[in-house]
Amino acid sequence: MSSRGEWETRYGARTEDAIRAPSQFLVEHMRRLPPGRALDVACGDGRHALHLARHGWAVEAIDFAHAGLARLLGIAGHERVPITALQADLEHYPLPRERYDVVVNIRFLQRTLFNPLKTALRRGGVLVFETFIADQRQLGHPRNPAFLLDRGELRSRFDDFAILSYDEGRRETESGPAFLARMLAQRP
Repeated sequence: MSSRGEWETRYGARTEDAIRAPSQFLVEHMRRLPPGRALDVACGDGRHALHLARHGWAVEAIDFAHAGLARLLGIAGHERVPITALQADLEHYPLPRERYDVVVNIRFLQRTLFNPLKTALRRGGVLVFETFIADQRQLGHPRNPAFLLDRGELRSRFDDFAILSYDEGRRETESGPAFLARMLAQRP
């Protein structure tokens, strides 16, 4: 697992105009997301939080790296988009229950968050989840099994949700090729 210091250094070294493009999967499914309040977990410097806020969602963004959140809030303030940021370690921070219409979890895997992500959504709320599968080891980072899903694992962990879209395999993404599981799922 990367230390907080490594993430602080990574985000602190980026220039203000270096926010990467949002996930193509998120962009493709924006029209299917209910309006309202969104949560971006492990948001980094906020590429998904900014994209949602720019399109009308009131966004809460959580990450444990202050430098990424500071970059996010600087851009959000400049653009006057509604984002609230919280520095917290998701291994210890309890997510609010039934608060969000949309929850975004992209390229982050903490299996202990599966149930809290479910209950953070209001009924009818939608989860956008995209992260690496074990095949990613063929391409490089990450290689640690703790950060890689098994094939079919994501779908099975959310079998109590309505799966609106699901795929897994090698995909060309906004940042190059990756082996991913991608899911849009609605809380019943």
